[in-house]
Amino acid sequence: MATDRKKGHFTFRTAAVLLMASAAWELLSITSEVPLFGEVRGGISAGISHLVYAALFLGLGIGLWSARRWGYTLVFVTTALYTLDKLQLILDRMALETFIKARMSGFESQLQSQGIDETLITQAIVLMAVVVVLCWWGFALYTWWRRDYFKDNG
Repeated sequence: MATDRKKGHFTFRTAAVLLMASAAWELLSITSEVPLFGEVRGGISAGISHLVYAALFLGLGIGLWSARRWGYTLVFVTTALYTLDKLQLILDRMALETFIKARMSGFESQLQSQGIDETLITQAIVLMAVVVVLCWWGFALYTWWRRDYFKDNG
């Protein structure tokens, strides 16, 4: 069964759908607070952060789906921005701890009765951020490896 599709077609199309779903999720979460630049921010700052990610994920989804050259470039731009965002989250312990305390509010006794404290949650969030950033860089490497998938006409 021969096909004229370039290698990576299924992977990039699947990633495009998932990125567009992520863009929708960012829009649904537009009022959620975000740890940003040393503080947990809500309101306009959080809204702008969610809109930036929604635009990046939507643009990336469209670029990957249509296999445009700018989609290829946007993979690396988004990976770099996402890395910087998670790096500032990991390196700013005070903002991270404030964010966690706000999320744990009202559940402290239940969590502590299960042996889950703020330190454990902080470690889990840091580990998760590192793993997700590594996954982004893995996808960027795969994109570079399959760069011939992207057309020059876009």
